[in-house]
Amino acid sequence: MLAYAAARVPSLAGLVVAIGLLGALLLAFVLVRRADDLLPWALAVLAVAYTVSLFVHGAAVDQAAPLVAAGLLLCGELAAWSLDERHGMAAERAVVLRRALALGTLVLAGLGASAAVVAFTAASAGNGLAWTAVGAAAAVLVVGTAARLARRTA
Repeated sequence: MLAYAAARVPSLAGLVVAIGLLGALLLAFVLVRRADDLLPWALAVLAVAYTVSLFVHGAAVDQAAPLVAAGLLLCGELAAWSLDERHGMAAERAVVLRRALALGTLVLAGLGASAAVVAFTAASAGNGLAWTAVGAAAAVLVVGTAARLARRTA
């Protein structure tokens, strides 16, 4: 993600890489020191590096945004899983497999939903009622998928 963000804006690649490295160092600190409270901040700093490239690059829709979002989600979930493993209790193989399957499903569902939103956003809208309905349906699909996944994990 960091290399992609830096490549998008060569004029500010140094700034994007510096912000991304700060986020990576903070993530490493979280994992080494087991500082659970700082995990969201590490992910936020990584997201800021990508956001800087978005603002500088222009107003066009970034077609790779779903991949960046899926990467951040996967990074956060794997880091949280790593932090959960510090307690030293061995989980059964079936539990580990179910958690891995749930994580994979969550990332793929998020990728699919965000790709649909980006695809509808990038489409030429026009002024028709049909496009308004399609956009509303996409928004409802995203919220419904998120709510369903949240219920499964709770």
